[in-house]
Amino acid sequence: MDNMEVPQRTYNHLLTGFVCHEAIDLAKSYADGGVAHPGDPFGNVFAWLWETNRSSAVTLFADLLAEARRHAPQPGKEVTLKALIRDLRFALHNTPLSHFSAYQEVEQTLNAKVPGYFDGRTNI
Repeated sequence: MDNMEVPQRTYNHLLTGFVCHEAIDLAKSYADGGVAHPGDPFGNVFAWLWETNRSSAVTLFADLLAEARRHAPQPGKEVTLKALIRDLRFALHNTPLSHFSAYQEVEQTLNAKVPGYFDGRTNI
């Protein structure tokens, strides 16, 4: 794999654009069928961040949830935290995080930390 150095500001812009794009697809598919699968590209990026900078992985996940909720096609069809955590596992199938014990840690961490991005609300 080729590596490339990217300035932090550019890296942040790339992640922001990526999350916004993935969130639009997630919101639409969730409203259509109730599955909160964030997509394999998101799963790959999340898994890489989980291994390199866990707090960034949690932030990325919280940003995806916020953007997907914002892009819900109608009220009452917003992606929920519970559904997104549950269905994230589908997006991690090509990563070491797909294993049960590894995913349990991901699930516990997201359940504990993501509500803090939403003023401590757990009903999201």
